[in-house]
Amino acid sequence: MLKAKFEHDYKNKIIYQSFDDEFLFSSNTDVAKWRTQWMQELKTWHSPYKCLIDCSKISLDPNNKTVVEAFASMLKFFEGLFLRKAIGYGFDEKKGHTALPFEVLPSEDEAIKAIVLREKREVTPGNFRSSIQFENHFRQHVVEMSFAFEATIDSQEKLLALKSKLMNNLMQWHSAWNLLIDCTNMDISPDYKDAFIETIKYFKSFFLKEYVGYSPRSPQSSYPFKVFRSRHKAVALLENEGMISGEDANCSSRKGLSPQG
Repeated sequence: MLKAKFEHDYKNKIIYQSFDDEFLFSSNTDVAKWRTQWMQELKTWHSPYKCLIDCSKISLDPNNKTVVEAFASMLKFFEGLFLRKAIGYGFDEKKGHTALPFEVLPSEDEAIKAIVLREKREVTPGNFRSSIQFENHFRQHVVEMSFAFEATIDSQEKLLALKSKLMNNLMQWHSAWNLLIDCTNMDISPDYKDAFIETIKYFKSFFLKEYVGYSPRSPQSSYPFKVFRSRHKAVALLENEGMISGEDANCSSRKGLSPQG
């Protein structure tokens, strides 16, 4: 199954793309699936951007004319939607990368130089930064933070990565907001609980009103902020602050808040 991952760097106007699993593009339908996922991500963009693509897990047959043409058409389509440049990395001739409509270089460092990106993306141990995910519920004034896989905040580097990524996400915001934290995959080392709170309080200067968590990772987990077992109770607390409406307190699904505002 094709599943593209996206990370948005609004400051540098770049989208990072990668893939969790190996995937062979064997039809124009496969290419259309990538195009649909890519298109979905552009809903948060309002300016020209560049794209840096990890191609190490994707492949195609360069003799498959239908697929090659579908890729060319896809790139042209996105260029019409303010894509300024796309560069790939992880080049492998055996995977048919010569047939892709954008340049694919051997390493990420080479791709960064080719795309003229002044600031290299921050990488922390265990790929912690890429695990941090945000959903923006603009109508309800809520940023919902979660982690794609199990993560423990146990270093200053990880706190800096979280701060940087949250700050980057706030470039989409122009109003006060609340932070809703999904703790399902998150633990905080006792030695870094105070530092975590200082990191969150930093955003009070950027119109953060309240922050609350839900779904602790385990019965033994403890957090330096209020955490509820269920999401709807955490949402209800924010509702009591007058920031979101009661109809959004949906216990049955973590998608109760709409990122479309």
